[in-house]
Amino acid sequence: MDNLVSINGQKMKLGFSKSIISFVTLIFMTACSSPHSFDKRVDEQNYRQVNVALGVNQSLSEPIRILKHDQESLFYSNESQKTPLHSDDDQMHILVLSGGGANGAFGAGILNGLYEIEQVPTYTVVTGISAGAMIAPFAFVGGDKIPEMKEVMLGIRDSEIVGKKNLLSTLFKDAFTKGDKLVEFIEKVYTPEFINDIAKGHEAGRRLLIGTTQFDSEELVVWNVGLIASSNMPNKIELIHKILAASASIPGVFPPQFIDVDGQGELLEELHVDGGLSAQMFLLADHIDYDKINRAMGLDLAPTVHVIRNGRLALPYKQVADKGIDLLTRSVKSMTVNQSVGDLYRMAYFSQLQGLNLEYSYIERHFDAERSTKDMFDSQYMLALYQYGYLKAKQGQAWSQLKH
Repeated sequence: MDNLVSINGQKMKLGFSKSIISFVTLIFMTACSSPHSFDKRVDEQNYRQVNVALGVNQSLSEPIRILKHDQESLFYSNESQKTPLHSDDDQMHILVLSGGGANGAFGAGILNGLYEIEQVPTYTVVTGISAGAMIAPFAFVGGDKIPEMKEVMLGIRDSEIVGKKNLLSTLFKDAFTKGDKLVEFIEKVYTPEFINDIAKGHEAGRRLLIGTTQFDSEELVVWNVGLIASSNMPNKIELIHKILAASASIPGVFPPQFIDVDGQGELLEELHVDGGLSAQMFLLADHIDYDKINRAMGLDLAPTVHVIRNGRLALPYKQVADKGIDLLTRSVKSMTVNQSVGDLYRMAYFSQLQGLNLEYSYIERHFDAERSTKDMFDSQYMLALYQYGYLKAKQGQAWSQLKH
């Protein structure tokens, strides 16, 4: 006999209601399930010892990556007093590219403006995080890749990167987007041919470094992408794509990237997200002794560091409505800006210790273009940012210096 329930004095069958409840429960359980279980994840005891170079049968003289608190020194041997780095110029040039999302159009504008007036040096070291990670490979390869960067950055649309949004997925899954559009975009832009060009730059004595955040430890992980590109790792293209996707994957907006590692013969996973959670930009001067490298290269002129902050260094005064989302949005912007200022002063400190000449560029207060849509990648706003950076560079106003 069917179960009955009385509603407003009328008896109704529960069979159909039970079916709906069962169906909803199944959907909820499916949504919450994940193939990435904790028993596959690296833990606090082993995450520093795991090996990323799966399937490599060659001797790697440099680390594939380095974590924030590692003691290892990059690109210089104290024993031989030699460096693998090289510069065709009479000084070493270093480029640091920050995060900033759609504000990456500013950095693309700066570099294209410099390209137009033939003032883009061949950078020996290029570092990038988040939006900066998307730009960094173009700046590293240089040449015709600089104007190509413009087309790629200004061509980004939400439909191409974000795809469909589902706020419920933020509660039941790992983000309100599937992340497949971001991965497809990266695969389309950073082709095997592009990655081969990165490998050539690495073999010529230059280095491309991309930052992600190892989410469980909340530590910055700096990837030696050129080394990966030039290695015989069977999954090197997929790994580079994952590194770039992870560096740009804002938690809650894009799903994290899971990277396979070897833990003493056991296949484990690491969870990586936006490098901006741990740093907005980095020089890695606590792991790279640029002064010793400069002397090993036989260069007399001090290295120059160009920092492009894809964003502001101070928020304009603004009255904010006392509503949760407005307060939260303003708070996140404020923390990001203050983090960027801290990163800049940290780099300036290490630059002074090592005798580097640091110059920086950023979006100044007088830039007043506003977004015309609610899109993350508003095309009119990005074009205005690009033109602002482009003209700033062409007019010889790209770089500022910190006052000590």
